[in-house]
Amino acid sequence: MPRFATRMFFALLLGGLAIALRTAEAADQPPVMPALAVNPTVLAPQAPTHHHIRFQNLIPIAGEKEKDGGKVEMPPGFVESGEFLSLGECIAVALERQPSLKAVKASMAATQAGYAALLKFGTPATILSPDLEIRKQQAQRGLAASTAEYQKAQNEIVQDVTRLYYTAVYAKQAEAVATDLGDHLKELIAIAKEILKNEPDPKKLDGLTRTKILLMEEGVLKVRQKQGQARIGRQQALAALRQVMAATEETYPFRVKDTELPLMAQKVPITKELVVEQALCRRPELALASAGVDAFRLEVYAQGKIPFKRKVPTLASGADIHSKEIPQAQRGKEYRPGGVTLEMPPQLVGSKFDRVCRAMAFSQRADAMFESAQSLVRLEAENGYFEFELATDKLNSLKAQLDLAHDIRDSARDNGQNVKDKSVIVQAEVLAATTQAEYLEAVLQHLLSLSALERITAGGIQPAFPGR
Repeated sequence: MPRFATRMFFALLLGGLAIALRTAEAADQPPVMPALAVNPTVLAPQAPTHHHIRFQNLIPIAGEKEKDGGKVEMPPGFVESGEFLSLGECIAVALERQPSLKAVKASMAATQAGYAALLKFGTPATILSPDLEIRKQQAQRGLAASTAEYQKAQNEIVQDVTRLYYTAVYAKQAEAVATDLGDHLKELIAIAKEILKNEPDPKKLDGLTRTKILLMEEGVLKVRQKQGQARIGRQQALAALRQVMAATEETYPFRVKDTELPLMAQKVPITKELVVEQALCRRPELALASAGVDAFRLEVYAQGKIPFKRKVPTLASGADIHSKEIPQAQRGKEYRPGGVTLEMPPQLVGSKFDRVCRAMAFSQRADAMFESAQSLVRLEAENGYFEFELATDKLNSLKAQLDLAHDIRDSARDNGQNVKDKSVIVQAEVLAATTQAEYLEAVLQHLLSLSALERITAGGIQPAFPGR
């Protein structure tokens, strides 16, 4: 999914700078000839033998109508339909319908069924299987692991829905900023054209020329392009949100209820120590790793219960301690440490002493895996806090910049008649719009950092998002 915040910020910034800088240029500068583009030779793909794909305009686009002068109206955008859902309602739908969570539930049911089957074996069965009681204890650890896996999947779905929900809201607001900027610039262009038309004396125009007006019109077209990018960005965010919620447009149409990003007030101080403590105490990944450590330690005792066999099955042959996704290390531009994987063959071969020694070695590896999981959770908690702190500082700073930019814009509007260089008014409008876009991005990043802290601490820090 594209990064909507970065795209919209640079969109407005580039479009605004194009307007502000070009209107300040002298009108008599010589034009620059564009360089000739050399098209490399590209092998055309072969057409399919049996299937011919043709594009046909089946439905006319609303608003697509030629105007005087050959100009074409832009389409008004996509029409959203369905009931309005708040953030909490979207999360509830996702937790009910997401296939990945259903898969985890099915695994939990299978684990419970396996544990129930082991409980049916009574004391006489231990004569044939001396390790039966230990296998029952390993099955209990499997139940704990499946519960932790279910909680982990829930936490991730909640963060995904929150992120995509507010990204869609942000894209709509960013589109509105671009729309307002384009509309106001069109009004300024109309005023400039009227002045240029009615004032015969060039000295009284304060440098206003037809070339500058054309450059301003070009800037408006660029702003309109960025407006369209924001509109498409919202559709992409909604498409990803529908995927998480397992709700297609045909079977479950819905619309995002919120129209503006909320500003979250911090009632309780959030410190790095608090985030780390909550993460280490509550993260289901650590409960999952702990269950694996216990199961591997029990394997040592299970192998010791069987003295005469040369081949003894291990927990890997039938236990419900499944292998989980381990993050891979990255040592490029961004550093990210990797995790430690578990190892256990389906059976151990040799005398009782040899089998117990091998089981102890695998158990020690499981201990190292748990230590690695703890360090990774601690690192993620610290990084999550730093991201939140950075987002908070940036939000506060941009709020002050936004107030200042609005004051500059309002002053330029009030004194528009007295300003000799009309490009100053345009620059003030662009400054206000770009700062507004940056501020919206900062609000979004602050919300996303809060949502990340909620997952990192497994609900230890739970922001009171509207609609939850």
